[in-house]
Amino acid sequence: MRVLFELPYAEHGGTERHLLTLVRALGNSIAPCLIAPYGKCLPFFRDLGVPYETIPPFAFRPGLRNSLRLHHEAFDRLYQKFRFSLVHVHAGMEHTVAASLASRKIPGMPIVFTIHGYPDTASYLTSGIFANKLVNEVICVSEAERRKAEACGWSKTKLSVICNGVPAPKVPEIPGKTRAYWNVPESAYVIGTVARLERAKGIRYLVSAMPKVISEFPNTVLMIVGDGSKRCELTSLSSELGISQNVILTGQLTDPGPILSILDVFVLPSLREALGIAILEAMAFSLPVVATSVGGIPEAVVHNETGVLVPPGDSEALARALLRLAGNPAMRKAHGSAGRKRFLKLFTDSAMASQTLAVYKRVLAKSQKAKTVSSVYSQQPFAPTRRTLLLQGRS
Repeated sequence: MRVLFELPYAEHGGTERHLLTLVRALGNSIAPCLIAPYGKCLPFFRDLGVPYETIPPFAFRPGLRNSLRLHHEAFDRLYQKFRFSLVHVHAGMEHTVAASLASRKIPGMPIVFTIHGYPDTASYLTSGIFANKLVNEVICVSEAERRKAEACGWSKTKLSVICNGVPAPKVPEIPGKTRAYWNVPESAYVIGTVARLERAKGIRYLVSAMPKVISEFPNTVLMIVGDGSKRCELTSLSSELGISQNVILTGQLTDPGPILSILDVFVLPSLREALGIAILEAMAFSLPVVATSVGGIPEAVVHNETGVLVPPGDSEALARALLRLAGNPAMRKAHGSAGRKRFLKLFTDSAMASQTLAVYKRVLAKSQKAKTVSSVYSQQPFAPTRRTLLLQGRS
């Protein structure tokens, strides 16, 4: 099965990591190719042997016509070379529209679309209009996303839920080396997060919670893995709060595993989230999770069982949760163990891949059936009216 994937961006965000994981997990089940803007994650696709065409990010006004032309050319080059039978677009509805236009001369080319979360209701409403007309099936990465899409008018019959999945850590990390590299004492209470440093991830609320935690547990270290437009702001905030010595901003790391291996608690204080991949990675490492009760997060984190859920944008609540876990190593261990079991049951990369492959087979079968019916009717020399039946002697 040959599949064309499309991405609207190609950096180190959750959408890109989701697709990389999916391609790896699908393995030889598919032959993938890719259309995406140039970005930092493209070399990882190249290393997987995925052929790709790069196009600039879509321009809307002005420049839409040129964006569509460039996309059409890239689409056509890949189709002429690989003859893919299905298109799977992630996150960018503009790519869905472009793929629909580019495939007009290819009868029955099905399009699958995965929602990775939109910043506002208007985006859900607008994208739903196009999805209802152009997409064969829509994959939601959480039940919360499915409910949101349905409430915003997306066709209920096209919606399915396939939760994000991540691979289980295969090689045990060596915590001592990681601690030494980042100068983290063995006795430290290590809190960490992995996220894009943007407003929606709510990292400033985590930093603001730290003075209260550090006042009771002075050996606390906060490790922030990731990069983004808010990095300087977070550095300044740490300085203003007088906790710079306790905060480490690592920047973007290709593999967050070594950092996860030395954490006592993982935190994701997002203001909105479809279903945080970083949370699933933390659960895979048997870490207790403190996270906000937004989007699909409560589907992964079970309050007081695998971690603690707090309201978004509430530094005080974050501090209370972190202090509660800091003083109770047995609770941390129990939550981490329960989280690991939940990950293995619901959020593995193999589960995500097998469910996605089932969607591909389903839409291809429906597309083939529709093409067969269309072909039969296109070959009929007449419409079966009473007059034509009489002429055929079938009255």
